Amino acid sequence: MDNTATMRIVPFPPAALPPRNIIPQTPEPNTHAAMFQNTVRKITRLPIFAAAVAAAAVAAAIATGCSTSDGPPPWYYPNTEEHHAGMHTLREHHIRPTDWHVHIFRGGMTPEKAIERASHSGIRSAVVENHGVEWPLSDDAKLRDYIAKARAAKDPFTRKPLPVGIQVNDRDWHKQIAPELLAQLDYVLADTMIMGVTPDGKRQQRLWQLKEPIRDADAWFEKYFAHCLRVVNEPISILANPTYLPDSVAAQYDRLWTPERMTTLIEAAKRNNVAIEIQAASPFPKIAFIKLAKKLGAKFTFGTNNFTDKPQNLSAWFRAVEEAGLTANDFMIPQKKF
Repeated sequence: MDNTATMRIVPFPPAALPPRNIIPQTPEPNTHAAMFQNTVRKITRLPIFAAAVAAAAVAAAIATGCSTSDGPPPWYYPNTEEHHAGMHTLREHHIRPTDWHVHIFRGGMTPEKAIERASHSGIRSAVVENHGVEWPLSDDAKLRDYIAKARAAKDPFTRKPLPVGIQVNDRDWHKQIAPELLAQLDYVLADTMIMGVTPDGKRQQRLWQLKEPIRDADAWFEKYFAHCLRVVNEPISILANPTYLPDSVAAQYDRLWTPERMTTLIEAAKRNNVAIEIQAASPFPKIAFIKLAKKLGAKFTFGTNNFTDKPQNLSAWFRAVEEAGLTANDFMIPQKKF
């Protein structure tokens, strides 16, 4: 179902975010919920046969993800004072946010939902999917199909597609992808959470899945830091979830991520024109890293790294902006490298 074709959204003006004390307008009566309720009312007036057909259509709409409650669809940002206060903070710092880390075709998220949410919230969306040997985009045919589907959805106001990128998980990714497909991408995002490749192409360490404790944190970190520098020196646009550490050594963050190491990583990002992600779903990077990156002249992007179509809590964005004193000049549109 093409949600953008059946809904009439009342967005905030493109150049402005909602005032702090004003609750955003929910979509006018063409929302899924209103459509459902109106259809049910009409069914009661139809002949039995026609009513059965109409009821089946309503059931099909529900099955495709339409909301049947009185509230907005579940992929909208929450209509709460906390969220609006945070958006007010962004506006005070002259920041019009874009979420550059929206995974589509994962957990029910679609390009159409991303566009609809952006139109309603004023937070623009850009979409990615995981690329690599063991990931959804494992070859050029799948990547080509993904790009076509992602670009098919058009913003109802600009009539332009969303920015389309990929998250790369293999370190030879730029050799795997056909040049003509790389040229079609708007940006490339990478994190440092997968280390090493076996001879048969299997990943060696998915850091978020580590079950065994890291016995020698210093020796492990030397290898990990070299891995981080390798990733940031690839032709990527965004370094996602920077300074990530797995659970078994996360408590040693301040000792392992020394100012010297942070400076080396930040300077590499700056030299390579790579944006540093401030991610809503992660405790990394810490505010000290963000402050140092700003001081050194690095640039940032926002991301959420969703696993469903439900919105993430954006308090990490708002806190970083306020505590580090970030402004619009500290953010960048990720650069194409191909």
